[in-house]
Amino acid sequence: MQKLKFFTVGFFVQVLIALIMFAVGAFLYNQLPDMIPSHWGINGEIDSYLPKLTGIILFPAITLVLAFLFPLISSIDPRKEKYVLFKRPWLVLQISIVLFFAYMYFITLYMAFYPATLIVPFIFGGIGVLFILMGNYLGKIRQNYFVGIKTPWTIDNEEVWNKTNRLGGWMFLIAGLVIFAEAFIQWHYLIIFIITVVLASIVPIIYSYIIFKKKK
Repeated sequence: MQKLKFFTVGFFVQVLIALIMFAVGAFLYNQLPDMIPSHWGINGEIDSYLPKLTGIILFPAITLVLAFLFPLISSIDPRKEKYVLFKRPWLVLQISIVLFFAYMYFITLYMAFYPATLIVPFIFGGIGVLFILMGNYLGKIRQNYFVGIKTPWTIDNEEVWNKTNRLGGWMFLIAGLVIFAEAFIQWHYLIIFIITVVLASIVPIIYSYIIFKKKK
């Protein structure tokens, strides 16, 4: 069986994205205000700040850690041989998450220059796209201990895993479309977001229990 490589082209792409983030932050350092936005309240207004140096380092550093963490978890997974069966979906999910961090970093820098800009459309648009990508590939994830919808019933039975993650993929895809639409509609966006995410998370868990009990 083909062995999973720790360092791949995907890994170096993720490292490159993190380095670009560092470079952009360094380039803008002298132009940025002393305090950078770090959190927004439910009304979309800035309610917390970080010192400039911390602000430009934090997101790129987290992204760089993720680039090393992804191959690490797949190499220590007791079912690491499964990762060979879903290399492409796993790579797409990794890069999608890293790009989301980069996207949020650049949005934060933009908001440092234009703090009066409403951030809700940017955040919901980014989360929506991330969920859509996750939904498209979640059903192709094979049974493992780190990636996918993990419940006692999916871990115990591979068929339950496959059916649950296929449903989860559809749920995340629909959730992503709803959240992305909210970026433009902004109709009770916080309530819509919470309901959508809760349903996308809870329904597959309940489904995994039901089909597991039916099999038993």
